[in-house]
Amino acid sequence: MKNRSIVLIDDHTIVRNGLKELIEKLGPYSVTAQFDSGNAFLENFPVLQKPDLVIVDLNMPGMSGFELVEHIMTLEQAQKILILTLDSDEQTIIRLFRNGVRGFLKKNCSAEMLKNALDSILATGYYHNEFLALSLRTEVETTRLSEKERILAQLTDREREFLKWVCHEYEYTYDQIADQMQVSSRTVDGYREAIFDKFAIKSKTGLVLFVLKHQLFDEL
Repeated sequence: MKNRSIVLIDDHTIVRNGLKELIEKLGPYSVTAQFDSGNAFLENFPVLQKPDLVIVDLNMPGMSGFELVEHIMTLEQAQKILILTLDSDEQTIIRLFRNGVRGFLKKNCSAEMLKNALDSILATGYYHNEFLALSLRTEVETTRLSEKERILAQLTDREREFLKWVCHEYEYTYDQIADQMQVSSRTVDGYREAIFDKFAIKSKTGLVLFVLKHQLFDEL
């Protein structure tokens, strides 16, 4: 079985070397290139054979991981990106996935979590615990309706509107969504909990990923 190629972008040499050693022990993976900055990667990209996955440190001096992701997504051959970060707040995670990232891990994650992330992104396209649970759940359902139709049929008009505001580029809080919908915060909490229960979602991040995965935004 041919090894899957991975590129590392991190400004700390010791981190890159440690990751390379670990990754190549976890499965059929080869770290084919390493860069200490986003600029170095972009300068060398034209002569790189397209890797199967790019692992990017979110917090780097100079060009940040966010900026690098935006540049990578404009390339003719968009890359699958796994972010390593110390930041794990919901708004950061949502922004990453909205910008095209396929998964994220905290830098203190276990080797098992890293392996799960690599395996999942390369097999299914994404890594996120709730995301994967949802995929497994919908995979075993059988119905004549398409997946999208089945999901939309389970959402009320107000729940659809709620999801639209959750995924808005302004990244509204739940209280702000209540203002936009002209309802109480308690009512918004009810919409959220109803959707959580219907689709086994546990967080605001999970809601955004749910909409992205099933391409629901245009239907909301």
